[in-house]
Amino acid sequence: MIALLPARALAFRRHMRLVADDRPDAERMFRLPWKELRADLITWTGAGLAMVAAYEIFYEPYLSTGIKVLIGCMSFGLFGGMLSYLNTEKRLIGRVKEVEFIERSPGKLFPVTRKMMIMIVTLLVFMAFAVLLMVLLDVYYLLEHPDMPEPEIYWGIFKEIVFALAVLLAISVMVVRRYSKNLEQSLAIQLDAMERISRGDLDARVPLLADDEFTQIAAKTNEMIQGLKERDFCQTRFGQYVSPEISERILKGEISADGEMVEATILFCDLRGYTSFVEKRSPKEVVRFLNRYFTEMEQSVRDAGGIVLQYIGDEIEAVFGTPARPSDNHAKMAVSAALRMRQALEKLNEERHAAKEPLIRHGIGIHTGKVLAGNVGSPERLVYAMVGDAVNIASRLQVLNKTCGTDILVSRAVADRLAGLDIELTPMGTFPIRGKSEEIEIFSPAPGEEAKTAAQTTDARSRS
Repeated sequence: MIALLPARALAFRRHMRLVADDRPDAERMFRLPWKELRADLITWTGAGLAMVAAYEIFYEPYLSTGIKVLIGCMSFGLFGGMLSYLNTEKRLIGRVKEVEFIERSPGKLFPVTRKMMIMIVTLLVFMAFAVLLMVLLDVYYLLEHPDMPEPEIYWGIFKEIVFALAVLLAISVMVVRRYSKNLEQSLAIQLDAMERISRGDLDARVPLLADDEFTQIAAKTNEMIQGLKERDFCQTRFGQYVSPEISERILKGEISADGEMVEATILFCDLRGYTSFVEKRSPKEVVRFLNRYFTEMEQSVRDAGGIVLQYIGDEIEAVFGTPARPSDNHAKMAVSAALRMRQALEKLNEERHAAKEPLIRHGIGIHTGKVLAGNVGSPERLVYAMVGDAVNIASRLQVLNKTCGTDILVSRAVADRLAGLDIELTPMGTFPIRGKSEEIEIFSPAPGEEAKTAAQTTDARSRS
């Protein structure tokens, strides 16, 4: 027994060094609980055989005594091995949680239910077997020694059985308690990871613990997290090419294949002198300028509750009152956006003037009417667009700014929806619109209106 203990202690230290390694071998590490169980069984069984051999050599040999010693040592080996298995599993769970070590496949599963069944059945069967065997050996001993006084024999048998039961029950309670603690620790790790994921932490990972259902759940959860990260990445990238409100509806499949007829207000904004501007600059300078300009203009549109549908060269198409951001006040929101765009352009020109760059101008046209909102294109490539006469009129109004010498023009349909609101419009007369048989009456917001509407951002956005 004494000779076997150093070997057992050496094996234990070697196993714990593997657990404490910075980059442990996953497969070897997760075989350690079984190695610990096997080591205890071998150690105590070897110790029992050694004690029986010593008893046979140095003392009067009794078969029943030798069998009792061997069974007792094997019991300690089995129960001690179970404790070693569970304690090693506890260390592994703590270590895996600490380093979030997940680079391993689940492998062959050893289900929790089967593990629990084997453990409980083994404990009960072995306890019953040990007690019955002790009783049987004592009866056998009594039959061989009928001359022994009865009270002393029975009292000795009783104390022997009570002692064995007490020891076996104590060890059994320790095994069950340790097992329940391990389950509790595993569940806590799973719940903690799920809580982090529910808060949006997609960098969280559920460590793969013992080879049971928890590992399978963890592996599937990690696959789910990876899928969520990829979806968020796609949605973020998609949102850089399509407005977030529209991209969300597309991803959710909420856009009808036939489109939706809605009343909306369309805004077109076009830079003036863009062709000559491009001729004098490199493509990189042009893109840098457009990105700066579009950033300011889109922010003005979004602040007013609108959506930028697309950029067409140097032109911006925006919409107010779409299914993605419905509002009954879309005409006022569009005019408010145009005024903010005017103010943003003034600030940009101040910067350009300070940098001795030529000033820039743009023209904005706004019209309200019925449009079809939906996907347009081929089965291979679709875009979300507004289709209808209202879109064409807004585009024509934007061009008409050149004739009127203005920067913002709105149609009578827009002006009627602004009646009673604190926005002053200057009548510009009626003009023919290309593609329309009737002339359209147009208006232009008076200079200085942008200052009055700047304080209404919160109201416009709350109504959007």
